[in-house]
Amino acid sequence: MSLHAQANRVDGHLLDNFHEMRCSIVHDGTIVTAVAGQSVRIPTTACPGAVDQLQSLAGLPISTPTRDFYAGGIARHHCTHLLDLAVMAIGHAQRPSTEMLYEAEVPDEVELPVPITIWRNGRLVCRWLVQQGAILEPRELRGRPLGAGFAAWASLAFEQDQLEAATILARTWLIAIGRRYRPSQAAGRPARDNPEMLGRCYAYGAGQVKTAVMTGEKEVHLRHLRHKAR
Repeated sequence: MSLHAQANRVDGHLLDNFHEMRCSIVHDGTIVTAVAGQSVRIPTTACPGAVDQLQSLAGLPISTPTRDFYAGGIARHHCTHLLDLAVMAIGHAQRPSTEMLYEAEVPDEVELPVPITIWRNGRLVCRWLVQQGAILEPRELRGRPLGAGFAAWASLAFEQDQLEAATILARTWLIAIGRRYRPSQAAGRPARDNPEMLGRCYAYGAGQVKTAVMTGEKEVHLRHLRHKAR
């Protein structure tokens, strides 16, 4: 994920195994004046409609705390990944013109715990040992979930920059689960065939999921550029 801030605009780009999305926010130094999004690679035919949902962010102060964007189940009305990208772009609107590059690595978990890691501009930010969706190390985070309930505890445990990195790492862990399946085999199947996703995001909302089908977008195998802090 990358974020590029300039005078009154922030552009974000997300690339993972199953998604590619872009989002831009324009601001006047105080509030968000415009939001635009683009779904480049997506898992269902309903996903592009989530771009319009981003308009609800226009008019909000750029100083809005990150946790407020997820309060009250608001995220379920958005594309999870587009919303994350937009929220991070808004957060970066208060920073000097700069570019931020996050790189997250999540190995496939088979039987043993695996280390998951994220770097910001080449510097190590987080390294957690995880198993079956829970953190084992560091000790102070032991037992914390990476899936449902993550935002609730993470927004209290981390400050802004650390929360941003932790959120990207948790989302990457969630996306990595999809590597157990072959998207091409699901092409054309109704999205409602995934009952565990119902109600979790825009595409799986009650209205959209009735007609949405899986796109079968080809999984992209990313070559991770490992800029580890030594």
